[in-house]
Amino acid sequence: MVNVIPLFSAIVSMIGAILLVRMYSKNKYIVAIIFALQLADMFIGQLLEFLASSIGWTTVSYKIYYLSSPLSAGILAVGVAYAANKYRLGKYLGIYIVILTFILGVRLALATVNVEALETYREFVGGKALEESIRILSPPITIPSGIIILGISILQAFRGKIKEYRYGWIGILLGNLVFMVAGGLLRRGYAEAFLVGELIATIILAGSFIRLGKKVVERPQEKTGGI
Repeated sequence: MVNVIPLFSAIVSMIGAILLVRMYSKNKYIVAIIFALQLADMFIGQLLEFLASSIGWTTVSYKIYYLSSPLSAGILAVGVAYAANKYRLGKYLGIYIVILTFILGVRLALATVNVEALETYREFVGGKALEESIRILSPPITIPSGIIILGISILQAFRGKIKEYRYGWIGILLGNLVFMVAGGLLRRGYAEAFLVGELIATIILAGSFIRLGKKVVERPQEKTGGI
């Protein structure tokens, strides 16, 4: 049975990415393009979830899907760092994410996929079709990225100096919390709840990215960098 919820999530991600690219073309604010890349990565994963529910997985599409998930968290962490004017943190984190994603990509390319698990779980498969030796490469990307996202979002939401951005930071905080809850529900067997949570989180995050992608004013601290 075709599951349309991931398709709705993919549409939201696509629209958000397009709006952010248009925004970047006008204001050249790097935060907008980083968030656009994050939504584009989410679009790929969500579209593949939809296709898995309708025509099933191939080993290639599943590997791309699995790679897109930790990469999404990494890109978001870089975008959050830049949006908070922590440019050196964003730069070094970006290098770290690229290196680990490359390692994960190489290991995935050589990995054996459990085809039976793909057929059984379809869009709800998560990492179940891969060996533990592959799955352990994802947390080194997602855990530090998640800590940075939540930490900076909390600080900026309640202590940030730019009031126009405050709701954007609160949205990123809430969106990531929804994703965390959805992931927990998936691990406990509530698959449909995961997809609904993913859709809700995507809507919240896309709106938050658009708010933070607007360059409110030219601020001196934007040029200073620093962690």
